[in-house]
Amino acid sequence: MDPRGNRSSGRARKNLLGRVAVPLAAAAMLLAGLVFLAQPVPQENFGWFAYAPLAEGPVVPQGLMFMGPAAWTGVTLIGVGLLVLAFWSGYRTGRQTRGRGDDSR
Repeated sequence: MDPRGNRSSGRARKNLLGRVAVPLAAAAMLLAGLVFLAQPVPQENFGWFAYAPLAEGPVVPQGLMFMGPAAWTGVTLIGVGLLVLAFWSGYRTGRQTRGRGDDSR
């Protein structure tokens, strides 16, 4: 309660959370994802053979990684961050439309 007896301080704090904290958290996830993706990928060394015998099925090299665990973490963080931003944007747009009093049903 403020000195006048109104309960507006809790609402202002909740409004601040919706306007600032959620997009900042999503931006932090996006930035962390980009940092993880910027890390170098570990290189696997494998020999090249001029002759490979015919096999019954496809030959898949063991241990070959195109994306390391850090890259997968980065992709996941970027995806979650984009989902949070999309949800937040839709929520804020819906709240603004509903708050104006438009009754277009």
